[in-house]
Amino acid sequence: MRTHIFVAAAALGAAALGAAGPAVAHHSFAMFDRDQHMLIEGSVSAWRFNNPHTWLYVDAPDANGVMQTWGFEGGAPVHAVRQGVNGQTFSYGETVRVVMAPLRDGRPAGGICFAIKADGSIAQPNDGACPAEAVLERWRANGWLENARHLDSHPSSD
Repeated sequence: MRTHIFVAAAALGAAALGAAGPAVAHHSFAMFDRDQHMLIEGSVSAWRFNNPHTWLYVDAPDANGVMQTWGFEGGAPVHAVRQGVNGQTFSYGETVRVVMAPLRDGRPAGGICFAIKADGSIAQPNDGACPAEAVLERWRANGWLENARHLDSHPSSD
């Protein structure tokens, strides 16, 4: 009888550990150039408040003036909610200024740090790709929030 209980407990424990693996697994942020931050200004084409990550899509010109849809990965919805962000934070067509850590391969995308809305409010649906509070403070201290133009970039530290 003890053997059956032990085997059943071991099987249950193994199953629990196997199920926990995917729950704690997460991708790396190595695809983002976290040594620089770039400002993108455009209009919201989509706001996806979904698991496992939120995504903000913004239509804005690239360096050649060609309109592109830029994608910005944010945190999980549960994390975004803790930062005051929800499914209605961004609306289709509204103008936003997004500060992000760009993709290393140059595609029009990145990890969002924060977004400045037309009314001046700041939304932070960020994840580990960008420490939003520190980046926001640095951009404020250097006057970049007021003076930065579309596609301007700044190193993450002086």
